[in-house]
Amino acid sequence: MQGIDKNVEKQLIVRTFEPDMDILKQTGKQLSHMKDLSLNLYGNAGEVLIVITARAYAQAAATELTENVAEQFELALGSAAYGRGRGSLAYFTAGALIQNESILAAADTVTGTMLAEEFSRTKRGPAVFDFGESTYKDPRFTAKVRKEVEKNSYEDDDAQIAAARASAAARFAHADYGVGSAGFDTDAPECYIAVAHRKYVYIRRFEKTEGIEKKAALAALDIVRCLEEKQAANHVRIFRRDDDFDWNEPIRLKKTRKNAAPAVILSVLLVLLAAACVYFFVHVWNPGKENPGDSMPVNPGVSESETSDSQSAGSSEPEMTQSSGNGEETRPQSGSQPQPESESVVTGVVTPFG
Repeated sequence: MQGIDKNVEKQLIVRTFEPDMDILKQTGKQLSHMKDLSLNLYGNAGEVLIVITARAYAQAAATELTENVAEQFELALGSAAYGRGRGSLAYFTAGALIQNESILAAADTVTGTMLAEEFSRTKRGPAVFDFGESTYKDPRFTAKVRKEVEKNSYEDDDAQIAAARASAAARFAHADYGVGSAGFDTDAPECYIAVAHRKYVYIRRFEKTEGIEKKAALAALDIVRCLEEKQAANHVRIFRRDDDFDWNEPIRLKKTRKNAAPAVILSVLLVLLAAACVYFFVHVWNPGKENPGDSMPVNPGVSESETSDSQSAGSSEPEMTQSSGNGEETRPQSGSQPQPESESVVTGVVTPFG
């Protein structure tokens, strides 16, 4: 009887941008021992595609194997892994912008042309990028940006110029993200791409090489994607918007914890639960100790019988006697008024109220 061949094949692509190649190679080496699995890498302009191919007896088994391997790469690479399948980086960035109802704007013609080239490859592009109708192709908009750049940057500082352009684009286009660049159309050996968002501007510097425009555009899209997904942007320097900064002294943002709010809520619930337990123990489970002043004090030196005798003695008036001058005791005559008696102390007897 012939054995059943593993004829079912499943392929899955994990898309990454500028991943840590050491971690990528180490993860691939750890997974290379798995049978019926093959891995291939394809790279271009910073994008690295991990092609996972699995063979199995059934479609479900092959799908499960590719999913498990893809999760291993995504956990190892972190925010560098941006999606699966055949969608481009512009596709996934536009999806994140659409989900959060955000838009971005370009500050100048060079930057707008680079971004338009990437967004033109996905139908999601027009929903988040205007392709220049009201931004970098509009003379009134570019005049405002130019005036703002002259006010907030130096002529020979490309990093400041890129940051000022990005900030002005976000402000005058009323966009959530502004993207600006500098140095691409000059003879400078380096160029800059900047993304302005809220109070900060995120800048990257590149050496001019072949295909640098595409790599810079993808870098800007990756920054926007990471910010929309509340992840740390890679390989960037962060500065405050509209501020004179030193390139070698970027600021460091504190990492926000996703589970901070649930942790605070859990802490409050635990405190309330502890308070409820204390209240139940004091007022419900052991109510006798709630008002200790209600019980009568007891003299530990007197027995219970003596206390009861003293109580009965205190309830009836003792018979008073009068002594005459010759030392004989005489009882008071009936009908005569009793003489006022002085305070007397009865030893050995404790009245109920002391």
